Parts: sequence; C-alpha cells; structure tokens
Amino acid sequence: MPPMQLPAPIRERLLIEIYRQANDLDWEFLSNGEKTDQYRRWIEDPKVGGVLLSFGPEKDARVWIKDVPMKEYARAQEGIGHYVRYAVNRFQGADEIVQAAFDTQWKVKPDSIGEKPNHCYATDGQATRYVCWGRAATFRDLVWAAVNQAIGAQERPAIVLTTRDGENIATVDYQHQLQVATHCGVDLQHLHRTMIPNPDYVGSSNSL
Repeated sequence: MPPMQLPAPIRERLLIEIYRQANDLDWEFLSNGEKTDQYRRWIEDPKVGGVLLSFGPEKDARVWIKDVPMKEYARAQEGIGHYVRYAVNRFQGADEIVQAAFDTQWKVKPDSIGEKPNHCYATDGQATRYVCWGRAATFRDLVWAAVNQAIGAQERPAIVLTTRDGENIATVDYQHQLQVATHCGVDLQHLHRTMIPNPDYVGSSNSL
C-alpha cells in the first residue's frame, strides 16, 4: 500500500506534532497495549487524525502514523535517519557510544553509521573497529551482528548495551551478558545515557 500523499508543509507539521506527543508520553516505555491505544487517540486527535482524514480513509491514516513517523522514532532519537530534526530530545550520538566502547581517542569513522542494528566503525587513526549498540532486549541481534563482523577482522568488535533514565539491567542479566560476549570473542560495555534537547529540532516555532 503506497503511503498517503501529503503536502510537504502538512506532513512536516504532523511529524512535529506526533513526535512532540510521543516525547511527552515517553513512548519507549509504553506497553504494546498502551501504544495501540495511543494510535487510536491520534486518529481521534483533531491535530493529527483530523488532518490526515482529509487526505484518506482512517485505515490509511493509521498506517501512515505507524509506518512513517513512529517506525522512525527510535532511530530519530539516536540521531540516525531523515527524521532526526523532528525529535524533541535525542541521545548525544555515535561518538558517545564509541568512547564508551573504546576510549576518548577513538572517533566515528565518517559515513560509517548504519542501522539494523545501530552500528558504526570507529578509528583511532591507525586501527578500525566495529561497534553496535542497543537496549538489552536487542542483545541477541547485537551479538549476531558483532560475531559476523569478527570473522576475518583484525580487531575485536564491540557491543554497547544502553540504558536511559528509568531503565536498569538486573545483576544476573548483566553477568550473563558479559559471559556471552566473552565466549563469542567480542567486547561488551554497558552505558547509561541521558537524553539532551535536540540541537537540530525544528518544532519550536511550528504548530498545527
């Protein structure tokens, strides 16, 4: 199904409004049921659904919200993708990950940031290393990505498991993660991150 065709100014104002509400709701901490309820509320919201329903039926409006802004929301908070400027708050970016994985002498290699999972290559000017990162729920995917990178690599890949305010990793899980990483021959670090106001945010002077 092709996405709804929206005029660019309308599309941008919708993205700003939806991301503003998602930020206020702490979207990442909502249960699946709570997210389903919020999709319904967005359809009922004059600032969101009231606009979208002018361009298509309710089912298309619901699909647009889910598959356009919210599919990209987590990546936008990481500073990745085309929707970064709509996120009210975001993490500091891949440099923070690289310094947690290695040290302050290491920098993100230009044009190396990717996703599925979030990853990049880092360099200290001599060596290059792969690092991927995500929340504890994605640990299996991160291990698989890192192990695949380890094949034929001169340097050990690294994983950074991230938490944010309101999250923690149980001690038993923490120890298990370290054991798995050691067994697989990859480095593992745990990083607690705090969000910052998005320096690229475009919504402060926009409203529906």
